[in-house]
Amino acid sequence: MKKFAIFVDGAVGDPHHAGIAAIALSVEGHFQGWLSRQLPGMTNNEAEYKAVLLGLELARQLAISTVEIISDSEVVVRQMLGLSRVQSDRLKQLHQQTCTQVAYFQTVHFRHVRREQNKLADALAAEAMAGRLVQMAGSQRR
Repeated sequence: MKKFAIFVDGAVGDPHHAGIAAIALSVEGHFQGWLSRQLPGMTNNEAEYKAVLLGLELARQLAISTVEIISDSEVVVRQMLGLSRVQSDRLKQLHQQTCTQVAYFQTVHFRHVRREQNKLADALAAEAMAGRLVQMAGSQRR
């Protein structure tokens, strides 16, 4: 069984628009596919959770059962690992949705990285926020 990494990021630029992105790579670094979407305005943490949900959607589309979600959101990663409490009612709802989706996979790990280690997902989320690059592209099935 191969393990795949899915880099996720959310971007919020103004009160009216947010963007989310997810990029799947094999452990060897081979590109598997990506998704990005423009969403209505929300908080940064909400966008980060929505990006994780998009990453899990991408994993399902690619029939990946073991995945590592890699995010530059320390808040979301710590909450998903159970290291921090979810206090916001809006985040509690997104956290619960994410926990529900995680249950459909054999294994899901969460890892925090610094923003500079997540540049591609960050760039795609910014493009999605601006209304560009909002379709899946370049996926390949194993």
